[in-house]
Amino acid sequence: MTYYQTRDIPGSQLALYQLSIRQPQAAFADFNTFTFPLSPASLRTEPTALSSFSNTRGTPLQNGVARIVDSYGLSPPMFTIDGTTGWDRHSTDGYILTGLQSAQLLANFIKEYITLNQTQIQAGNPNLYALEFYDYFAGQFWQVEPIGPVMFRQTNDRPALTFYRLQMAGIKPVRESPYSDASALAMLLGTPATMAVANMGSALTAVSTTYALSGAVVSSVTGGALSALL
Repeated sequence: MTYYQTRDIPGSQLALYQLSIRQPQAAFADFNTFTFPLSPASLRTEPTALSSFSNTRGTPLQNGVARIVDSYGLSPPMFTIDGTTGWDRHSTDGYILTGLQSAQLLANFIKEYITLNQTQIQAGNPNLYALEFYDYFAGQFWQVEPIGPVMFRQTNDRPALTFYRLQMAGIKPVRESPYSDASALAMLLGTPATMAVANMGSALTAVSTTYALSGAVVSSVTGGALSALL
């Protein structure tokens, strides 16, 4: 009789997920990056086998039916990521933003990407910004495009938490993220708090100006604290 067993391995994979807006020029230099403060509740990666078949009359040995298959291959994947940004402050931004502010920053990040490209299109500029998704746990790095509803929700049983759900169509793989090596990741996650405050403040100010959100006010940084009043 054969027995199947498992052997423990250390959990050394980095559970970090990011979205990055890349500029059209300068070899798609980094324009803005959002780091998810918590690992998503779920991440689905769904390539589609683009095959079709038809049934036609067959021989008696085929029970009277022959099946013809047209196979076109495997499409780039669809990514569906959902979860929450929590409520507390997190190490990924130097403990600057609350979970609610992180959710607001994610919503504005998606709007910023859409607006940047719509501005390029309206100006007749064919060079568009690119959105890239980095999954460090699985080692997947893809250029993506948001599709369908961009959902943010709250529930009465957990009113303090904001949940998100994004669906993104994979366009093509990118070789790696700009933060793939250990030193670059350490620099990203070890950003001094004062610099993180300045970066977050600049990003939120630029976004609120771009969209002229009448109800959104980004306060100045005072004593190392940043708050977004929506």
